[in-house]
Amino acid sequence: MNNEPLARTFREELEAFFGGSRCFLLAKGRVACYVGLRALGLPPKSRILLPGYTCMVVPSAVQYAGLTPVYADIDPATYNLDPAGLDQPIAEGVAAVVIQHTYGIPCDFAAIQRWAGAHDVPIIEDCCHTFGTRVEGRLCGTLGVFSFMSGQWNKPFCTGLGGMLLVNDPAIADSAAEVIHREAASPGALRSLLLRAQLTAYDLFFSPSTAGIATDLYRFLNRFGLVIGSSSLEELRGVMPRGYLSTMARCQIRRGLRAIVHIAENIDHRTRMTQFYHARLPAAGFLPLAHMPVEGYPLLRYPVRVANKEEVLAAARRGRVEIGDWFEAPLHPAGTRMEDFGYRPGMCPHAERASREVINLPTHLKVDLSTAEKTLQFLARHGRCVE
Repeated sequence: MNNEPLARTFREELEAFFGGSRCFLLAKGRVACYVGLRALGLPPKSRILLPGYTCMVVPSAVQYAGLTPVYADIDPATYNLDPAGLDQPIAEGVAAVVIQHTYGIPCDFAAIQRWAGAHDVPIIEDCCHTFGTRVEGRLCGTLGVFSFMSGQWNKPFCTGLGGMLLVNDPAIADSAAEVIHREAASPGALRSLLLRAQLTAYDLFFSPSTAGIATDLYRFLNRFGLVIGSSSLEELRGVMPRGYLSTMARCQIRRGLRAIVHIAENIDHRTRMTQFYHARLPAAGFLPLAHMPVEGYPLLRYPVRVANKEEVLAAARRGRVEIGDWFEAPLHPAGTRMEDFGYRPGMCPHAERASREVINLPTHLKVDLSTAEKTLQFLARHGRCVE
């Protein structure tokens, strides 16, 4: 089946939303990162600076592209790359820096841009946690030479897995197009069928009260190849899976087209939920985010520090309350062999502490104010504020 007319329409919608960035549709956000890195044409083993508080699929994409991930610590108040870390020895001689808008919180782009400009280092945006957030009037995704986004179920713009590469530099866009034309595979019939079935199951069965059960079932089925999972065992070991570089399936493109029509509603809802948590957390006994811009922004998840993270998560599963565990480790998820990706314990102390303390609260369209209030009441009963 020829997906190109439908894919062209989706690309044009995304390009219009982001003001002209050239768009490519790929199997996952990490694949978009991989293609973008390939398109930069950097020398082999070039060092790419990442925040040490991310999903392991980002450094794995760096390694698959023949490059070397290195890590700088985060600002504990924003969970994003700390600009002060750019003056540390780890940042010397890096070929590019990846900025991640963690939980949808925009990074300190102005400070990072000043450093990057002074050192002639291109900026890459990890926008897997944000869609529609602005920094001083500019959309996240348009700030760097390219950005990559995820359409996974738990991301702000859902296509049922899937990824988008937005390229703001014409030469890099041409190189990315060549990589995709030369090497990318189209999803086969079985993969497309599984993706369509997973989208249907998500629509029918996922809710805040079923989130824990659904996640456990999804991970269980993924072990046996019965669903298309987020990460394979190969990836967790740093091995590039077969068929990694592939494009988005037709059912995902259709879902993306429906999502873009309702994107304003999605952004408005997430903004309201963000503001609700921010205003009500102190009454529940917890600290809200220290930095909130005047405009406000649509967080993907609202991060909260607790002194008893594992207890809270266990109680939430028993009580069927949707509370997230991101990030379980500096290179999420827990169990990742971080040394395979160049991370050593102690490299990023703030990130390691955040991994032990931070839970997150949902803002998606299936969460209403009543559900959010019950979640805060649950947190007040079961959580302990960090001293």
